[in-house]
Amino acid sequence: MGSDILKLFINRLEDLGAKTYICHSLEDLLQHINDLIKEVKTQILITGSETEYKKQLIERLKENNQNIQVIRVDSTIPVCDAELSIGFPELALANTGTVIYRASSGIEEASIYFPEIHISIISRNKILYDIEDLEGYVDDFLRRGESLYFITGPSSTADIEGEIVKGVHGPRRFYVFIIDGESV
Repeated sequence: MGSDILKLFINRLEDLGAKTYICHSLEDLLQHINDLIKEVKTQILITGSETEYKKQLIERLKENNQNIQVIRVDSTIPVCDAELSIGFPELALANTGTVIYRASSGIEEASIYFPEIHISIISRNKILYDIEDLEGYVDDFLRRGESLYFITGPSSTADIEGEIVKGVHGPRRFYVFIIDGESV
């Protein structure tokens, strides 16, 4: 993927109010995540696609005695009280600053929308230019009976008086960590 697409993705996310970080190693990723989770008092939810860096991150968070819960299709834990979730999206769209998750159950989706803070961690090579580039992937997800859901920046909506309100329909704070390194 070209650096122009990466720059576009970062610019769109930041225009929407998200914070972005490029991580070149697992240590780099852990440092940024530890800075964000140090004040979290509730269980940290982890969801999304299975990747090597997801496995490594879970292992390291457990070593640091973090209270984490990995969300699976059959999970029955309550997610509405969680302050923070970490997700591993399938893909992203650069031209809109969108991350794309798949879900086979409502708990997977809810684990991203309920917490005040959401962190998405995605490999640079999973960032597509636009929705037309997504077409080839959609059939595979639908054939498996999975839903796709799109997150474009922190949640915001307007109240009846036209005032912007953050966090009503999803995370109030949204962070995207882009993995750009062989060692992660």
